[in-house]
Amino acid sequence: MIMLRRPAVPLFLLPILFGLSTVQAQETCPGGYASTFRLKGLVKNRKKFTLESLQQYTPSKMVVSFFSGSQGLVTKTYLGVLLSDLLNEAEVILDPSHKNDSLRKYLEITATDCYQVIVALVELLPNFGGQQVLIAYADGDGNPLTDEGMARLVVPGDKAGGRFIMNIVSIVVRSTP
Repeated sequence: MIMLRRPAVPLFLLPILFGLSTVQAQETCPGGYASTFRLKGLVKNRKKFTLESLQQYTPSKMVVSFFSGSQGLVTKTYLGVLLSDLLNEAEVILDPSHKNDSLRKYLEITATDCYQVIVALVELLPNFGGQQVLIAYADGDGNPLTDEGMARLVVPGDKAGGRFIMNIVSIVVRSTP
C-alpha cells in the first residue's frame, strides 16, 4: 500500500515561498477575453492570430457533443480553422536524427486564466490520429464567439469538454527530451 504524506507547507503558501504573491499570480493570469493568440515554439513561421486573420483560412464547421461539468451533455456547432492547417503553415520543426520525431512533439495550449491543455502532434497527423481538431472563432450561425474568447479549441473525439479550452492566448509546439 502506498501512503501519501501530507505536505509540510500548506499549498496556498507555496506561491509566497517561491517569491510570487497571490496578487502577482492573479496579474499574470487575469482571465477574460483574448482578442489574439500566438502560435510559436518549434515552428519555422511563428504567427499572431486575430479573428480577421483566422477568417482568411478555409472554414470548417463542426457539431460536437461533450460532457461539461454541471451542464451535463452539451451539443454545440462551431465554425473555425483546422489546427492542422495552422501547423502546416507554421511548419513544425522535426529532427531527422530522431526516428519518428513527430511522436515526441506536443502542443501546449494556454488560456488567459492560465488553464492549459496538451494535444499530441500525432493526434492531428493524417498518417496517425488524423483528428480534425478545430480552432473555433464562431458559433454554427457564424456569430463571433464572445464569452468563449475570440478562439477556442474544439476536440471532437473527447467525451468530456476538458480540452475545449476558451480564450486561447498561445499555442506552443514543444518536444519531449
